[in-house]
Amino acid sequence: MAHAAFACRCPRCGEGRLFTGLLTVRPSCPACGLDLSAQDAGDGPAVFVILFLGLIVVGLAAIVEIKFAPPVWLHLLLWTPLILGGAIL
Repeated sequence: MAHAAFACRCPRCGEGRLFTGLLTVRPSCPACGLDLSAQDAGDGPAVFVILFLGLIVVGLAAIVEIKFAPPVWLHLLLWTPLILGGAIL
């Protein structure tokens, strides 16, 4: 069961893929037909992405600030596309 979980496979058969996209769970297993629609992740995937992206951006922004001390407008110009691009993907 742990192997299937780490491989993102069906918990019943271990064959079918659980996700249609990066964070979208399939309604059912394509191999055995297990109903996965009751497994609602809620806001969990979005929170995970926001926390991970925030950790990366804040860390990189701190390094850039300490090493180069650019003006605030340059921080906005540099980090806004990265934040928006990371959140959309």
